[in-house]
Amino acid sequence: MDAWVALHQINRVLEAASVLPFACACLRRRHIPAQLRLVFYYVAAKVVLFPLDTLSRITIHNNVYLFHLTTVLMVVLLGGTYQRLLPPGRVQRLIRASIAVFLLVAVLDATLLNGLFTDVNSYAHALGCFMLVTLAIIHVVYLTRSSPFELEQQPEFFLSVGILVYCSCSVVTYVGINVLYSAGYDVATNIRLDMLLSSPDTFLAAVQMALFAWMFRFSPLSVPAGGALPRWLHYSRWGRRPYRLLGQKLPALLPVVFHPLTPSAMSEAVQLLQNK
Repeated sequence: MDAWVALHQINRVLEAASVLPFACACLRRRHIPAQLRLVFYYVAAKVVLFPLDTLSRITIHNNVYLFHLTTVLMVVLLGGTYQRLLPPGRVQRLIRASIAVFLLVAVLDATLLNGLFTDVNSYAHALGCFMLVTLAIIHVVYLTRSSPFELEQQPEFFLSVGILVYCSCSVVTYVGINVLYSAGYDVATNIRLDMLLSSPDTFLAAVQMALFAWMFRFSPLSVPAGGALPRWLHYSRWGRRPYRLLGQKLPALLPVVFHPLTPSAMSEAVQLLQNK
């Protein structure tokens, strides 16, 4: 298999990484803390956008608009999560103001600067990632100073780690892709360089989804482990198929096995088998 084909397939598989935290969260949806519920909505949106991305590649050969939409969802939902996690006061007011400024920049990026279907939203993404990285650092410092528990015992800590892992590096990918497509290379070179630039971003996004899945693992299951499967798939419904002999169930032909018979009744059963 060609190395470029293998890299392309790996990227497509990693793009489906949001299914993992979504499955973990669905099994615990009733017990997810209110502060982290927006993260569940963000993961669910990523699951919905994955097949939409594939469909857009096949039908209109353009998925740039999904980069704009994904960035808006990421900043609004994860920024709103930090608004719930951090203590009330000046920080929350700054979060609301920052999200409002980001939305304005996102609209300008989609209409005037890069275009909704032309280039990826490097300006809005850079601003959004800067906001989230700043909030993640503030949140980790807040947990370190205020919580008596160790950081690895707190689910919110893994939210901030996931944001730091992805957002601190993805800006380079977005800026690099914009520079690439404005450099005037031929189509084949653009495709290969795009694949090289987007591979680290896709991998780090998958790592972020794995950390989100670990975060949801702290919540108890909404259903017992045995009831997580659909009823039609549950193993308790699998019964033994009755053994048949000559088209009839074996107990009907050999009642002696289940009920002791007198010698005369046993001879009648043997005669019945011979007649069959």
